[in-house]
Amino acid sequence: MHDVAREARIKRDFLATDFARETRFDRFIERYREFINPALCIILILIAWLLGTATSIGLYLALCAAVLSGYPIVRNSVVATIRNKKLNAEVLVTIALIASIAVGEYLAGAIVVLMMNIGELLEDITIAKTGAAVRSLMELEAQTARVLRHGKERIVAIDAVQVGDLVIVRPGEKIPVDGVIKEGCGEINQSPITGESSLIAKEPGDEVFGGTLNQMGVLKIAVTRVGTETTISKIIELVRKAQAEKPPIERIADRFASWFTPAMLTLAGLVWFITGETLRAVTVLVVACPCALVIATPTAVVAGIGNAARRGMLIKSGAILEVIGKLTTLVFDKTGTLTYGTPSVTAVRGFDEYPEHEVLQWAATAERHSEHPLADAILQYCKAREIWPLDPDETHVIAGRGICAKKDGKEIIVGNERLFAEKNIPLISAATQFLREMSAAGATGVLVGLQNQVVGGIAIADTLKPAVHESIRDVRNLGIKKVLMLTGDDKSIAQSIAAGAGFDEIVAELLPADKLAYIKQLKTQGEKVAMVGDGINDAPALVEADVGIAMGALGTDAAIEAADIALISDDLSKVSEAIALSRKTVAIIKQSIFISITINGIALALASTGGIGPVFGAIIHNIGSIVVVGNSSRLIGYRFKKQVT
Repeated sequence: MHDVAREARIKRDFLATDFARETRFDRFIERYREFINPALCIILILIAWLLGTATSIGLYLALCAAVLSGYPIVRNSVVATIRNKKLNAEVLVTIALIASIAVGEYLAGAIVVLMMNIGELLEDITIAKTGAAVRSLMELEAQTARVLRHGKERIVAIDAVQVGDLVIVRPGEKIPVDGVIKEGCGEINQSPITGESSLIAKEPGDEVFGGTLNQMGVLKIAVTRVGTETTISKIIELVRKAQAEKPPIERIADRFASWFTPAMLTLAGLVWFITGETLRAVTVLVVACPCALVIATPTAVVAGIGNAARRGMLIKSGAILEVIGKLTTLVFDKTGTLTYGTPSVTAVRGFDEYPEHEVLQWAATAERHSEHPLADAILQYCKAREIWPLDPDETHVIAGRGICAKKDGKEIIVGNERLFAEKNIPLISAATQFLREMSAAGATGVLVGLQNQVVGGIAIADTLKPAVHESIRDVRNLGIKKVLMLTGDDKSIAQSIAAGAGFDEIVAELLPADKLAYIKQLKTQGEKVAMVGDGINDAPALVEADVGIAMGALGTDAAIEAADIALISDDLSKVSEAIALSRKTVAIIKQSIFISITINGIALALASTGGIGPVFGAIIHNIGSIVVVGNSSRLIGYRFKKQVT
């Protein structure tokens, strides 16, 4: 009966000139047209009631109100019956209205259909709130952009922006398209897409996304994606499709509603045949409409998926919600998921009381012009502590060993123990102990030498994210029995990195194909498996899992395609939030179905025995629908952490 998807569609194809020509009356009618018919019918019904239906004027006013209120319902029932070739719930109300008019109960018939229309209007208003997520996402899409063409700034319609254009974004302005910063530095608010509250620092070479807000700095951005190819457009389309897709539980409700209508027609006929009371049969038809049952699932799915999208969690289909409720095992890929995926300095040590800041400065000086990931880790660590490297006079990279440099006649050596052996520089006991300790901790030990003497060591490793321990605890609280980690790393390194995190098992030295095989093995053992990865090298495993969850999917089309749930940011807490929200959505659906069936059952019993009339039956019917929609609306503001803190 209710087209929930229509609440997610916003008309945008009107011209500003057309809008300008509209009169104030036109805009008033456009805004309040859904309320005009019910308001007019209420006035007619009140006048008819005051005059009494015994008078000809009162009778005609009641009939007029019945026709006005009943027309939309009759039209919808006829169209739906012809188009779908099956009886829907509105057929019951249509027959009830016709029967009321046939026996002269014009006022009762008018009130019944008025109540049905008011109830549906209230449902639509409430349902509209559940579609707010898509509307808020659509509002993020810019309508214009400031483009630099032929040396001049021009504000053009967003559809006129092309790949390769240079877009200028000033502080406080919305970034209109996806692109790469060519000039300028700024701080970007990505919370509308990722749900992250902190500002993200951006500089030349960094990628930015349409719909995010530039809070500081003037940026010149080279456009890389426009139109439907932008990240925000793909997210909107993904959410729309997800909200429209029916989970298995909704298909069961649809089948129930399809045979329920003929059954209720039969019941109303039996009530009339046994009692001879037309109004009692009419009441049965009024309360029998399974509106609450029909809208129970779609409203919950739209609200739940919309809530998730607003906070950076893209659940790609309503069908996946029920699968999440049955999960028993959660598998994490290590690199880029549990860890940052980039090496960072974890320890610095000076030997024989050599100052640590000097160890770092000499190492940074040697690595200053290197592009090696370990060199970048050292340089970033020094930058954060305001330890500035000197400019080396010369450098020489030795593949697989390290780097040698000279500054003011002093030789600097940064590398592994093989490099020092080749240079005939003996390792003191402190250096040997340092390498042994770092290896046991799963880190790479880098030695720093100056003038044929080992002066210190730097440990570099891919570190575990701080949220890992809490995230694992949260998923266990949600009923996940087994939590595993898969990695291609050496087993000792993997165990050192993940020690104490709370994993049931750590499986190491796996290639992408091995991860896929391991997921298959878990499934053959009867486990319902969710796989969490970055969606790139572990895409096959994500697809094979019962539920694939891709982390950090912002701007990564492969991750969004491979996963059932795409988490826009790298925030691990979103994994437990997505699982909790999915389970809450299914729980709300089951509650709403139970509520609707219970209310229908009680109302049918009362109607069949003459306990209520058609007007009160219409009230009960609408109460059921509003309760169900209100129950679904609880998902709009649902947050998992409120439940566990």
